[in-house]
Amino acid sequence: MSRAFSHLEKEHWGIHCVCSVAQQAPNRSTFSESLRTAWMQLLVEYPGLSMILVGLQKKYSRLDDTGIQSWAENTFFETGHLCADTIISEAKPKDLPSLYWIPASSEILLSIQHWRVDALGACMLLDRLFEIMAGSNDHSTLHDEVRQNLPTPSFESAAGALKTEDAGKAVNAGGLPFQGGATTPPSRSTHRDLEFSADDTNVIMNACKNKKISVTAAVHTALARTVFSYLTQKECQAGYTTVMAVNMRPFLPPPFDGRKHACQTFVASITPTVHYDSGFVESARALTDEYHNWGSAEFMRSLWWIYVYHLAKVSAPRVNGAPGKPPSGVTLSSLGIIDRNLRSDYGPKLQIDKFRFGVSMMTRQTILYAWTFKGRLSLSLNYNEAYYSDSMASEVVSRVAWHLKEGLEVDLNIA
Repeated sequence: MSRAFSHLEKEHWGIHCVCSVAQQAPNRSTFSESLRTAWMQLLVEYPGLSMILVGLQKKYSRLDDTGIQSWAENTFFETGHLCADTIISEAKPKDLPSLYWIPASSEILLSIQHWRVDALGACMLLDRLFEIMAGSNDHSTLHDEVRQNLPTPSFESAAGALKTEDAGKAVNAGGLPFQGGATTPPSRSTHRDLEFSADDTNVIMNACKNKKISVTAAVHTALARTVFSYLTQKECQAGYTTVMAVNMRPFLPPPFDGRKHACQTFVASITPTVHYDSGFVESARALTDEYHNWGSAEFMRSLWWIYVYHLAKVSAPRVNGAPGKPPSGVTLSSLGIIDRNLRSDYGPKLQIDKFRFGVSMMTRQTILYAWTFKGRLSLSLNYNEAYYSDSMASEVVSRVAWHLKEGLEVDLNIA
């Protein structure tokens, strides 16, 4: 899917993590060089950062001193752009990840392919990068360490999935009204964010705790009610079912369950349903239960077969040869508490003030990311400007916040 729009020089589902540096070394050139050195050491620990795809085959760079230097020249950039958003909006598909240092905005941007890593893995990579940078490691010669670090196997192999299982589940997700027609090409990928204050975040967390629901379930229910607000009464009766990404690391055997194997996409998906006629707390409790109970040995063994099922669905002939309405559903992805995987304080020389995560979207589908960092809940709707206006995106995020407020029956300082 990342290559589906390569003919337009665009990448679908390209990951970006943006960290704003609160404190840095007085000499900016020293800071940049320190960051570059840490980036090279990160490659030594995670050789998957050098992997490129040739057809469907993986190819790795030679990780001796010369190879590492060459990799850094092609992946590390100090740029005169004013902010990370500009780089993200102008990004074109690349074979390798990129790390940018932006002195004008004191931002560090990690741009990386989703087939290479998932959201929490990207946070773990940055955490290790900053840890190396803040330390006193001297890695002037690196290649001797490379032999100890083999690339991480695929998710399915790490999970011990078999290729003979049988599973399947239908997805029926309501869609948002979008601009353009079925043949309108994508434009610039962008985002609309809402960050709650620390006080409002505490109010939300306490309300969820008292009602015995998770914050993710509350956001999920608020999103479902937002989607219902754009649908007809008949469409609402089908409920709101969306594909939701789930972190698989806690279910993997050691050592694949930790930061040592951050450079891999260890994520799967579930498809919970929110019923239109159920109450807010009732829906959130049902979701909370499903979040806690979906994992099983059968699920893990079925991972290979799910691809066969999906391939059959997307390859099925169209009814009467006519294309259907392009999907425009909203997907939810909760990153949880970012601080568990990416700290904010690495000592007096390096502190992270702000964090943002997102993906490049080239379809009519949108994705709402939710996370907390430094005690503040954030919602970020990622979408493509060809299909949604800024006002539409703002409206969606505002409605989610409003339904969260109403459903939890709390006072929040939001419009």
